[in-house]
Parts: sequence; C-alpha cells; structure tokens
Amino acid sequence: MEREVESILKEIKNDVERGSAELALRAMDAFIALADSALTDSAEGLRRSVVKLARQIADSRPSMFSLKNVAFEVAVKFMEASRYVDNPHVLKELLKQIAASVLEEHRVAVERLRRFGRELLSGLSSVVTLSYSSSVLAILKEVGKNIKVYVAESRPLLEGRKMAAALVESGIDVVLTTDAAIGRMLKEADAALVGADSILMNGSFANKVGTLQLACTSKFLGKPFYVVSTTWKAFPTLEYPEEEHVTEEVLPPESLPTRKIKIRNPYFEVVPAELVTAYITEEGVLKPSQIVELIEVRLKKYREMEEVVYG
Repeated sequence: MEREVESILKEIKNDVERGSAELALRAMDAFIALADSALTDSAEGLRRSVVKLARQIADSRPSMFSLKNVAFEVAVKFMEASRYVDNPHVLKELLKQIAASVLEEHRVAVERLRRFGRELLSGLSSVVTLSYSSSVLAILKEVGKNIKVYVAESRPLLEGRKMAAALVESGIDVVLTTDAAIGRMLKEADAALVGADSILMNGSFANKVGTLQLACTSKFLGKPFYVVSTTWKAFPTLEYPEEEHVTEEVLPPESLPTRKIKIRNPYFEVVPAELVTAYITEEGVLKPSQIVELIEVRLKKYREMEEVVYG
C-alpha cells in the first residue's frame, strides 16, 4: 500500500485523543487513499487490497469495535458490488463511493442520536461527564445553553479539558474538575452522561478509565447514568482487550522517590450493563436489554462480515 494509507493506519493506531467514532471516520479516508494510490491493474488485486486494509483497520485498535464494524462494512459492500466488475478504474471509483456512503450513514446516525438525546435531556439542568466524546458533545450542543456541564479533566492526557473548551465555545456553562472530585460534582448534577468506545453483546460497554467510578457513584446516589453511542460500536463479543499505554504519560520515572514504585496506565474499562440507565443511540433511547436484542438480530450479519475479511 502507498504511503498515505500507511500514514493513516499509523495515525489511527497511535491516536490517544480522538474517540472511536472519529477514528472510524478517519478509517474511511484510508479506503479513499487506497483507491487513489493503488498501483494494481487487476480487479482481483484491488479486491485483495481492500480486504487487507479492512483487516488492518480492524486490528489496529482491537478495543474500538466501531473501527472493525466500519472496515467490515466497506469491505463487504465492495466485494458484493464488484462481483461483476473487472475494470480496476471503475472499481476504484466504486470504492470511493462506498466509503462516502458509509460516511453519510454515520452523519445521519449522529443526527438521529442528537435528536433523541435532546428529547431526553431537555428537562435537565446539569450533567456530569468525563474525557472527550464527539457524540456527547453533539448532544450537549443540541441541548444548548440551558444546561450546566461538570467535566472531569481525565488524566493522564486531560481529554476532559478539550471537552470543556469545546463546550465553552458553544456557549455552554462548564465547570472543570479533577477526576477525584467527580462524585462531589455528581451530587450537584441531575445525571451522568458519557460516551462509549465499544458496546459488548451483554449490554455492558467500554470507555475511558474513570467511567466505572462515575457509574458506581451514579448508582449509589440514585442519579441516571446515560451512555451516548451509535450502534456502530456494538459487536457480538464478551471479550474486551486491555489497552495500556506508556507509564511516562502518568509520571516521568525520575519524578518517583524510588524505583520500587510501579506505575500502570490503563486506558479503558468495562462498565456492567446493570449500571446503565439507558443508551442514547440513533435507534432511540434503549435499555441495555434492548441493545442485547439488537446485537442478536445483527449476529448473522456480523459473522458474514468476519468471514469476508478474515476468511
């Protein structure tokens, strides 16, 4: 593959600031770049390249199921649409069209999600969130200036500060707090609102470390705990791969009083379904049990897509 495709793959693999939804959209750029740069003169060669790229995208961040879903979607649609086409130039244009159609599907899904979120949250005066989520940001912008948002800064890379800045730019009242104070802030708020990097088939979900703490505190205080996510992030598995990053993000080794202290830097954690009040999705406001039903309905499709990509 050409340099631009490899650069996008590296970017997706190493990005620690953007959420899974944004990275999934970036993956579409990789397919478009492949169409522009593929040197193969054969239809079969291009088909192999598309499947290979889908596999690389899916494997680049195993903890982000949306990457796998969109990569599979493009590969399957391309293989089906290209079945009776042998002209590689026509196929390259077809690949671009399919990637563009997936981007449009995502745009429509986010618009629907925003509408459902606005309807659910319009009666609230304040919420607590953490980290950075483009889906949460979209809903809060839709709700508008009538809501106050408490944002935990989300160490070690402080994605919450990015979230706070984006909310302020939209004219929303924001309070930035330390991660340790998130329970204190929730006492003053009406609900918790978080994004999701992945949704598992039992209705649980994975998100930035600190989300489980917020979910447990919400349960204890009797506050609603809402998860914002398109169903693109759902996948039929109960296994969630651990993702840990370099410890230097937490604290430089030379700052420690002794080398005997060990540092860990986990990025994501799984939150059980029983702690979730509801998922705000493009399909509506769903209970965890309804998410499970949705995944079960799509199970055959998931398996067929895996077969195309992995053989």
